[in-house]
Amino acid sequence: MVEILKSFEQVAIRFNPVVLILPGLAMAVLGLVLWLAGVCRKRLLLGLVGALVGGLAGFFAGGQHLAVTILAAAGVAALGAIVPRVFAAGMMAVLGAAIAFAVVARIHIFRQEGLLFSGDNLGPTTNRFTVQESLDAVQAYVLDVRDRIGAIAGKLVSIDLAIIAAVAAALLVVGLLFGRLAGALTCSTVGAGLLFAGLTLLLIFKGSAPVARMEQQGPFYGLVLLGMIAFGTLEQLLLCPQAKEGRDASSGRFRANREESKRGWRNR
Repeated sequence: MVEILKSFEQVAIRFNPVVLILPGLAMAVLGLVLWLAGVCRKRLLLGLVGALVGGLAGFFAGGQHLAVTILAAAGVAALGAIVPRVFAAGMMAVLGAAIAFAVVARIHIFRQEGLLFSGDNLGPTTNRFTVQESLDAVQAYVLDVRDRIGAIAGKLVSIDLAIIAAVAAALLVVGLLFGRLAGALTCSTVGAGLLFAGLTLLLIFKGSAPVARMEQQGPFYGLVLLGMIAFGTLEQLLLCPQAKEGRDASSGRFRANREESKRGWRNR
């Protein structure tokens, strides 16, 4: 899996700048806001995340058709904006399953294998791709990653699949029961990931080879990412105001408990 990212880094320096700069800036800005203030505007920001995820999935899975992209982006954005609690819980479950998959399949992920798409036979390195050629190359890498994940999943034993399913189910239940915590954790995790990915794209455009550097210092960057997630979660729980419906429910329970205490005192 790592060799796919390294190959992408080598080929991406020939992409049209628009294909790297615009998505990189969009992901970095959205990731920064989501990382530090996602709970404050949860419906809006989760809707934007849904639009981004759904749009990218529809664009590459649907053969770069504009109508499919718009429908996918609108559908997932509506889900994130209308039912943010369910969307956040689902995102947390998906992220947890992805991390569990990376842990149980780490041997296969770091194994070197042949690539379906490579930049070795692309001709002179002085020629830049057009926008369409750049998008076609990105789609080829996306399909390569999808096929590699499917091949790795097929090699996992039943206990590994059970662990992944258990992690996803547990996080889904936790997310539905503890909505504010799940929202803060999900916003912080997705925001840190988007910020990380956006800066990586911008560094690739500058020719800084960030993927090769991260491979050499993987544990360090992993700790940095975990620290960002922890900081963003705590910062949002402490500084972002609780939603109005949550405050109303809490105050209602407090008034009910106080009235019950008064009645109990009078009956003594």
